Amino acid sequence: MEKYVKIGVVAAVIAAVAIVGVIFFAGNSKEEEKAEVQELNLDADEKKKVDIPIDFEELWAVNSDVYAYIEIPGTKVSYPILQSVDGSVDYLNTTLEKTEGLPGSIYTENVNSRDFHENNTIIYGHDMNDGSMFGSLHDYDDETFFRENSEILIYLPDEAIKYHVYAAVVFDDRYIPKSYNFDTLEDRTRFIEDIKNFGQQPAYFNEEFAPTDRDSMITLSTCISDQPSNRWLIIGVRDDEEP
Repeated sequence: MEKYVKIGVVAAVIAAVAIVGVIFFAGNSKEEEKAEVQELNLDADEKKKVDIPIDFEELWAVNSDVYAYIEIPGTKVSYPILQSVDGSVDYLNTTLEKTEGLPGSIYTENVNSRDFHENNTIIYGHDMNDGSMFGSLHDYDDETFFRENSEILIYLPDEAIKYHVYAAVVFDDRYIPKSYNFDTLEDRTRFIEDIKNFGQQPAYFNEEFAPTDRDSMITLSTCISDQPSNRWLIIGVRDDEEP
């Protein structure tokens, strides 16, 4: 009898050790699984990070009103975008270095936010004779160039946004932010209809990139040297995919 008791005790000890081992192994497995999930999440976060090729810190050291950067492949356009938050600086005639006069800056007004999430952000720049600033937007006067150069890139400190060029048109000099309420579908539609029906050449449209009711746009506006009452507009439609 005593023999069987001893055997039972030994068996019980072995079973207990086995159970502890299983629990320990299961615990380790869960910890390892948790670590793997965390590692995968870190990898996902890394993939979400966008490569911003602009040194905003360097630009801010020159002028804290810099908040974005515009680049149009195939043109000379590669400039910081500025905005005077309180409207006290006229960046049409103030340079990045805060010097008054030409060539001014590429800028938006504070009627637009700084996040490019609005329905239409209007960006202004001088039409310089040497093609600098927004002078090279007139490259889109040529339909072949218009068809072959359809990307506009906007960089924010933590975001890269791609737009497709939908239209390159002559328009009048009306003040667009006050002429249209882009928060309403009615005025968004009216704006598109107005640029299509203005009737002055050149006027090119790429219907592949026609804005829907939900698409946000940017409108690049510059002068036309021999038409002081008109403006040259390049209209881009946002692509929600990362550049």
